[in-house]
Amino acid sequence: MSKNVEMIKSFFKVIRGIDEGIVIPNMYAANVFEIDYDYLHEKGIYNLIFDIDNTILPVNGMDVSKELQNLFSNLNKRGFNILIVSNNTKERVIPIAYKLETGYLFKADKPKKEAFEKALITLDGNIENTAMIGDQMLTDIKGANEFGIYSVLVDPVSDKYDFKTGTSRILQNIMIKKMGKRKSFIINNYYKNKEER
Repeated sequence: MSKNVEMIKSFFKVIRGIDEGIVIPNMYAANVFEIDYDYLHEKGIYNLIFDIDNTILPVNGMDVSKELQNLFSNLNKRGFNILIVSNNTKERVIPIAYKLETGYLFKADKPKKEAFEKALITLDGNIENTAMIGDQMLTDIKGANEFGIYSVLVDPVSDKYDFKTGTSRILQNIMIKKMGKRKSFIINNYYKNKEER
């Protein structure tokens, strides 16, 4: 099954209130700088998978800020292993990974399980000690939840999208409205574990 068909099927399930937990993250933060990394470390999580587009940089943005470089550097010093996993091309992913001095996987094909299998092999990690950090419920969060790794949702860093990320974002916004009415997930109601929702 293609990832787009998989996403559409999940979207309609969530809209109908079926299996909506598959897109609800374990942790929800405003951005990557607001994530409680100490809490993750206390849970035994020291492998971090980061998405790129609208998670750490705007879509098509190539300017890596000193603040972001410092975050990645500090996380490394604290014992975290970091891997960038993106559905984007090597032309986009490799220069960013180089600036952040981290490993990478491009054209990863999230939310398919193969993307996460490759990530764990690269990190030499397992489902208990790894977290996925991203802004997309239907790729980053769904894929992580189905695979069994800890999922962290962040708000998008920009309201600009390309065709690929824009379609997923439109579906996500519809899901969030539906889940908000059911009070199963409320936008901007940040938490470090699901039980706090």
